[in-house]
Amino acid sequence: MEYKAAKINKVKKLSFKGDKKSSLRHDKKSKTKKHRHDIKESKQEDEAKDGWVPITSLSDLEGPLTFYFRDDDLIYTLSLPPREAAQTQSLDSADAEQLVQMVALNDTSSILEAEPAAVEQVFVGRKSVPATETTDPEYNMYSFKSYAGSYLSADRKGHIGCSALAIGPLEKWTPVLLPERGEGAIALMIKPPGVSEDYFLSVENPSSGNQSLAVAAKTTSIGFCQGFIAKCQAALRKHRYLPGSAGAESGPSAASRYNSGQSNDERRAEALLDKRQKSKSDRYCK
Repeated sequence: MEYKAAKINKVKKLSFKGDKKSSLRHDKKSKTKKHRHDIKESKQEDEAKDGWVPITSLSDLEGPLTFYFRDDDLIYTLSLPPREAAQTQSLDSADAEQLVQMVALNDTSSILEAEPAAVEQVFVGRKSVPATETTDPEYNMYSFKSYAGSYLSADRKGHIGCSALAIGPLEKWTPVLLPERGEGAIALMIKPPGVSEDYFLSVENPSSGNQSLAVAAKTTSIGFCQGFIAKCQAALRKHRYLPGSAGAESGPSAASRYNSGQSNDERRAEALLDKRQKSKSDRYCK
């Protein structure tokens, strides 16, 4: 007689309501919970590092920017008029040339904590010319574009405006870092055609306690009223200095590639083709 092996079913341990779960499962759950908590804390720390931070180099001037000035207990920011007011005026009107001013931020007493309260307080900086030689006077010139698409400018009389819709000699500023005044300290210099000296963006009539202060470019030296704090977005600066990014490169060759007139998409495509050609994985990229 043949006997077949009987299939023995594994008897599971009975469990009752209220019993403690196995230590293995408990440890696994605890580790998972701790991992999620660590991720959440890390994300919160990263978010805390974002926002607006003082610039540390001229390369930080490429992208969204805000400019601040401290006068006694008030913090001022460079601003155009509110959009509602600007919509009632033409950018080509004579009054528009006098609209740029320093506006008080009443909700903060620290420049380090100051952030723009409206879009008219934000400018987008970029190198205004594709100069590649560091000895070229225009190598470190920047333009600053407003939310309205117009550029910050100074005329031969020192009047500050923001009505130009294209970049010309009156819209090319040369930033001067002032490290002795702290992080982010900067002066903005300009030399309009027909003028023999360089002039600096200046705050007029400080210590007046007014909610807004006028600005001009009529001073040929850097003093208290010519010093500003420039701030950029932390997230963009962090991305700019990642390995392999344009901001992480250095030397004339990097400057040449960055200012070659190519768009970001074109530069990425070219880098991808170079990588594929080196790996010889695609005969169509040669």
